[in-house]
Amino acid sequence: MAKSYSEELINPMTTDELLACVTAGAKEYIQNTINTKNKSDYQKLKKLFDEQLFEAKNFEDTELDITVFDWRSLERDRNWWWQIQALPFLNWFVNSFSLQNDEERSHYFSKCLDSIRNWGNQANLNSVSPLVWHDHAAAFRGRNISNWLVFCYLRKISLGELYAEPLGELIKEHLDWLQQDKHYSQHTNHGFDQAMIALTIASMFSDDGFEAYRQLNCHRLKDEITFAFTEEGVHKENSPGYQKMMLGRLKQLRTLRPLGQLNVARMGERYIERAEAFLRAITLPDGYLPMTGDTRGEDAGLVYVQKEQIDVLDYSTSGYVIIRGQTNDGLEIFLLFKNTHESNYHRHDDDLMLFLYIDGEVVLGDGGLGTHQEKDPKRKFLRSALSHSVPLIDRKYIRDKEKLPAKPILKVERLNCLVKGISNGYGVDVTRVIDYSDIASGNLVIEDSCDKSTLASNWFLNDHAVLLNKRGFDMSTPSFSLKFEMAKNQFIKLFKGWDNESFSGSAIMSNNYSNFIPAVRVVTGGNRKNQRMKLSMCRLGEIDG
Repeated sequence: MAKSYSEELINPMTTDELLACVTAGAKEYIQNTINTKNKSDYQKLKKLFDEQLFEAKNFEDTELDITVFDWRSLERDRNWWWQIQALPFLNWFVNSFSLQNDEERSHYFSKCLDSIRNWGNQANLNSVSPLVWHDHAAAFRGRNISNWLVFCYLRKISLGELYAEPLGELIKEHLDWLQQDKHYSQHTNHGFDQAMIALTIASMFSDDGFEAYRQLNCHRLKDEITFAFTEEGVHKENSPGYQKMMLGRLKQLRTLRPLGQLNVARMGERYIERAEAFLRAITLPDGYLPMTGDTRGEDAGLVYVQKEQIDVLDYSTSGYVIIRGQTNDGLEIFLLFKNTHESNYHRHDDDLMLFLYIDGEVVLGDGGLGTHQEKDPKRKFLRSALSHSVPLIDRKYIRDKEKLPAKPILKVERLNCLVKGISNGYGVDVTRVIDYSDIASGNLVIEDSCDKSTLASNWFLNDHAVLLNKRGFDMSTPSFSLKFEMAKNQFIKLFKGWDNESFSGSAIMSNNYSNFIPAVRVVTGGNRKNQRMKLSMCRLGEIDG
């Protein structure tokens, strides 16, 4: 099996030599992590090998024969290629092993071998194969091959010398590739996974030659854990979706215990309770996560237990404040104020963002993820300030945190019932103050200001219909009305849908991957250095049921 890069493998190893080094801990690890009765994976495996249909999350099925696929000719989204380059069918095989009859096991095992061999011949040595050695996909592929190989070995499945011989070398190739700093995505969720996966693989085998992999990736993983989360348990990559995903990664560290990596597993435990508490804090009353940053629609969170009529959850050190509870007339409310720039990765221009949920409706929202195609104009819009409820000034936004003149500030003044944020995302101080002193009566006051520039305020209203007036705008639902009222008459303009001719004239959102729908946003102000907006919500009559 040809190698994909110029470096020679460090101490090449045959498959038999590798499997002779499988540890007792690896057996326990495989037993703990692989569920062999997954019906969904069984169907995906059958579909791929019996019907030549590949199922990828968020995409329609693709017709292809994975055993002879050329690994380059299909025009597909980057995320589709990311999924297939990890060779997920290896997971599907082991995850559904107990559901397969003897004939299927033999048939699908041979298909897996054929498909790995074909990948090695068509993709591994082919630089034009999309994302073939992508930092994240390569790590997952290395893990999937290793888990599959060790699982088959422990189940005493005869691998066959001809096809299986390259597998040991292939696993070493992935470890050697991940070992190099130029392939390591430090201080990102990708880097976290790279280090965790490489440490896991290296700890499954007792060979002394794997000690270098274990030492380096143990060091990397400890660094990734301490960087990824604040002391309050908040993940730094800008969205509740990543908070949930990386909490899952912390829990995955427990699987390293039988592999002898006790210190790393203990480090994960230190953050789990706090990370879980924050995930509960930011979960909406309907059980879903707020669709902010790269979070997708209808992503389930964890149930939060209300303490008082109004709870103020102060995570300001990490850049978040959450205010949630019920108004005096029974409206369920959730307000999120966010002002943080701890990571450049998956960064949105959303300093001083306000997210507001009232009685089952997101009234001030966020455009969402869209796609991972970063050059797509719609993806650019969704990451911009225009798809968030934030102050706007006529300057370029700074995406690199190292270039900020000052770090974002967020603080709660409980005595005065104020939350104050200061951002330098535009290179100058921009301040937003939220007065929640009368929130129990359904009232909020938001004041935006900038000493160095005039500013406007962008109100991202998802797909709600609004009615403009001289002093602001109104919206209503079957259960409540919401009034936005400026302190003074100022400029006001509504935008709706995608405008191919005008990025700044657009308003779209994306609840599902690669699916865009028209949204509504209103821009107010723009001719003064400060703006004050009062929000008043009121229940409409009695609600049946």
